[in-house]
Amino acid sequence: MNNKKIYKILSVTLLSGLLLTNCTDRFADTNLNPAEINNPDLTHLFTDALYKSAGDEYLQWFYNNSVYFWRFSQVTVANGGTSSDFNNTGALGGIPLYDVMIDMREIQNRIDNMPEEQKGIYKAFRAVTKIPVIQLGIRATDWQGSMVYSEAVDARYGGNLEPKFDTQEELFNTWLAELDDAINVLTSSSNQISIGNQDFMYLSDWEKWARYANSLKLRIAARLEVADNAKMKQVLNSIISKKDANGNLLLITESGHQAIWAPGTQEMGPGGSNSLWIENYAPSKNYSLYMRTNKDPRLRLTFRENALTETAITALKNTPGVVLPRFAKLPVDDPWDRLVGGPVAPDSSGVTDYFGSALIDSNNNHYNRLPFVEYNFIKPKQAGRNGEYINYVLGAPEVCLYLAEFIEKGYISGIGSAKDWYEKGIRLSLANYDARAKKAQIPDYDSKALQSTEADALLAKDNVKYIAGDPKNVEKIILQEIVNLFDNPYEMVAVTRRTGFPKKNSTIWAWEPYTATGTVLKLPRRFPWTTPTIEKNLANWNSALNAQGFTADDNQGSVLNSQRVWWDKKAPDYGEGQ
Repeated sequence: MNNKKIYKILSVTLLSGLLLTNCTDRFADTNLNPAEINNPDLTHLFTDALYKSAGDEYLQWFYNNSVYFWRFSQVTVANGGTSSDFNNTGALGGIPLYDVMIDMREIQNRIDNMPEEQKGIYKAFRAVTKIPVIQLGIRATDWQGSMVYSEAVDARYGGNLEPKFDTQEELFNTWLAELDDAINVLTSSSNQISIGNQDFMYLSDWEKWARYANSLKLRIAARLEVADNAKMKQVLNSIISKKDANGNLLLITESGHQAIWAPGTQEMGPGGSNSLWIENYAPSKNYSLYMRTNKDPRLRLTFRENALTETAITALKNTPGVVLPRFAKLPVDDPWDRLVGGPVAPDSSGVTDYFGSALIDSNNNHYNRLPFVEYNFIKPKQAGRNGEYINYVLGAPEVCLYLAEFIEKGYISGIGSAKDWYEKGIRLSLANYDARAKKAQIPDYDSKALQSTEADALLAKDNVKYIAGDPKNVEKIILQEIVNLFDNPYEMVAVTRRTGFPKKNSTIWAWEPYTATGTVLKLPRRFPWTTPTIEKNLANWNSALNAQGFTADDNQGSVLNSQRVWWDKKAPDYGEGQ
């Protein structure tokens, strides 16, 4: 990895202070003269940008994913229970959008200034520079709304230091147009240069990059469902109109198409050698019930069982004064009986069955009550282990399940049945989770690995099985989208926000209200807009704040629930369903 850092001294990085509202103090006087900046190899600059697009995930996992997004989708609970103020947030952190934009913008500028006879062979290379930026942009706008994009990182190219904030609707339109342009270039250009291994995601396979771009359009289309349904249908039809040379959908629909971030066997994963503390989270009771009822292998791959084996329960039964949790019974159906999760409501945080102190037998052996996130699945090298880190930035299961949902809802047709896409999505998801766990060398992988009969068994379960004409099919599909996106909580919680699933009183997987002293907590739909401490561009910041109807500096869950970003304004509340 040849990481180039020289562009971080540019004033364009200093624009980040007002580009994302949680970083407000990064402006400084710096050199804007391009002639005084060294010229890096463009392929190395691309590698640096691609690496940074998912290489700075510490805050994303330590903070956003664990503390908020998993719990907003109600798949986890803190292993000490839920506090009554967990819905009051800090600032959004850890999305390296503008760091990546800086590198990609320099590549674009350098190519744009090449001689015409040379520029033609760089068209595909230039086209892919937009794609990782848009992927990060979707993450950022989900929780911030309006943001600087069209005039971002342009200071050294004659731009200004007071860039405008694009509205979320403008951002989506811009990104859809940029992705269309990229797809057209990537599928029509010949005799293009190859950047080889410097593109460690696709090795300069431009068709796969086109699939990635079209699949990102699918993510945007999903967000348009409740904001502009007519536009969504238009975008969906443009997506499925794109075909490869064999007449198949130009989408990520097979394992070999997937956008996988895996720069090398020595990659440490999020946070490097630092702990993410993701093991502080257990599965939620209702998520666990759904997964255990279905005997879904993904539960045992992503969570480590509690300590209550048959031997442990017997020893504890024989220890005077020990009160076993009600769910700790003999015989033990291992691992499923050891993957029971905890209730999420703050009012349940005192229930000792789940949140009591460790159980201790007469030999002073300690036993944890709840399972916890398998941290080696996310951090393969943590705790002295030596697994390999891979990150499914955009996987085939996600695409297949979206297609199933939108066919089932009647938005698109002519590309196969919802049932076929749904079942394919689940099979691919099982394969992905098993492959990631195997690469990560999670503890006891051999006993947890996906078995050849388990995909068929899962698809036959009552709460999973697709039944023609069943009104629960949409719910089943969406719940599988959420399960599949456990390792991509940004997209997981986008599904939860858009659809209102899991929903209250469901017979499949029920949403548990977050009650605190009998009052249901409102969960955030965006992050706070913190007033910049430097006045440069403050006028544009204030204008964007007011146009969205946001209150500055407010981090209260009730406010962040009611003051929503554009695509989320008409969406159902958490737990309300569609």
